[in-house]
Amino acid sequence: MKPDAPAWWHQAQRQGIVPADARPPHAAPSPSWVVLVFGFFGAQLVLWPLLGLFGALFYSLLHSVTGSLLGSVLFAAGAIGLAKSSRTLFVEQMALNLLFAAQMLWLWAFLQAPTNAHWGWIAASLLVFQLALAAGLPTGWLVRIVAFQASWTLFFLPPLLHTVEPSFAIDSAMHWVLTWPRHTLWLAALWAVWAHCEGRFLTKPWGEKLAQGMESAAVGLLLALVAALAGKYFVQSQLPMQAADLGLSPQSWWALSPPQITAAIAVVVSALWLQARWQRHPLLWLVYGAALVGCAWLPSIGTITLVATFAAGTGRWRLLGLALAALLLAVGSFYYDLQWRLVDKAAVLAGVGMVMALVLWGLRRPTAAASAPSTAQATPVWTTVVLALAGVLALASTQWDVQHKEAVLADGQKIFMRLQPVDPRSLLQGDYMALRFAYPAHVHEALSAQQTTAPWLRRTLAVAQLSQDGVAEITRLAAPGETPGPGQVLLPLQLLKGQWVVVTDAFFFPEGQGAPLAQAQFGEFRALDQGRVLLVGLADGQLQPIAPGPAAGTHLLPE
Repeated sequence: MKPDAPAWWHQAQRQGIVPADARPPHAAPSPSWVVLVFGFFGAQLVLWPLLGLFGALFYSLLHSVTGSLLGSVLFAAGAIGLAKSSRTLFVEQMALNLLFAAQMLWLWAFLQAPTNAHWGWIAASLLVFQLALAAGLPTGWLVRIVAFQASWTLFFLPPLLHTVEPSFAIDSAMHWVLTWPRHTLWLAALWAVWAHCEGRFLTKPWGEKLAQGMESAAVGLLLALVAALAGKYFVQSQLPMQAADLGLSPQSWWALSPPQITAAIAVVVSALWLQARWQRHPLLWLVYGAALVGCAWLPSIGTITLVATFAAGTGRWRLLGLALAALLLAVGSFYYDLQWRLVDKAAVLAGVGMVMALVLWGLRRPTAAASAPSTAQATPVWTTVVLALAGVLALASTQWDVQHKEAVLADGQKIFMRLQPVDPRSLLQGDYMALRFAYPAHVHEALSAQQTTAPWLRRTLAVAQLSQDGVAEITRLAAPGETPGPGQVLLPLQLLKGQWVVVTDAFFFPEGQGAPLAQAQFGEFRALDQGRVLLVGLADGQLQPIAPGPAAGTHLLPE
């Protein structure tokens, strides 16, 4: 099998440092994953009991700043000594554990300081310590691990530098997550400069170690961006809509800010750099044009585009794939951040799709015209058959689902369930209302016990007793194969977002017409046997249906 060339090999060939027909160097084959896993657990069983014994013997010493720092330095020296003494995998894994212990002791030393230490200086000292570890270790995967950790420390350093006391660190980090880390572009630019000039440093004694560290730092930067995106989405989901609104309105992008401008500059530089190295293709200009427009709303596109471009230009295909995955996550998160009506979102998506289709069609026309004399290759018959079968299956499954729900609506028994108070912010988002139906505490305990014994179950049935006016009250979980008795009905419970809900956790309505639903006290269902239940609407305290509509005082203009 042909070995993979290092990331710098193609650049060195283009610059004439190595002959064009030279074979790339390759490392020895990696051991089996079974050996890696058992070696890792063996290292844990050997070293961590010894570390626990060390902590018990020197308990009082480790509870002082000086003692903790001394222990951290000793562990670091031991890790470097082990890594240099033997390059066997088992010894290196024990050295990795010592590196982790050294960094934890370093943090512990400052966290137990008698005076409140500044979180920023703690993180800065940890970064210096990690860089010293990477410099002292021999070339290899341990350097990559420590460099990855250092990249995360550097990524989260700025919000901590702006805190005065440790108690304010969490609030500062939340604000930083919501307003986006503006220093990530400069970190990406530093890595891009390294990727461009990498060939000049490979002949240095420290060149290979620096290359390994910078490679891991780029991976750490992208993964930290992904973590920040996930954190931003989580924080915004916990805030009121007014507090979570970051100004992503249709007009906000006109007021360009410095982060947007610098991100746009990064996209332009990336496009020019890649066009100078790859064959000029109009499709590349289309891609970078879309990225340039995206910077107006999402400055993180500049960071991701810069890393992706220099990864592609230097043959780092895995890093390119990671950058594209981060880009997809960023665009998806941005879609949910937009304070646009769903109709506007759909119109924009449809318009973008049409423009891209037209552009791609225009780009393919010259190619099609040039290849017109050649004989066209017919589409295989099996491809047509597979596509036709897929279409038939999709239509059949849709038709079956529609008929199933129509049967429930037509023949189902009308029942009601009382609503519990739930977060009202969903109504403010304009197109759905979050629901939570009441059931007794002992049913909740039974569901928790069932989840413990059978964690793979995501759906179960409950027995509900009906009152004279059709209000259902869940009394217990149904036994397997149980049929409801007189005055009873089976209701499905399903696990959604970590919570057991009755039938569903949301009621959808036309956008902007949820104001009347704020008075709802019951959910209206249609129920058939064996737990076939469908939510059809909401009702007030007198079990009268409530129809969606505009808020009071709102007048609809005639079309």
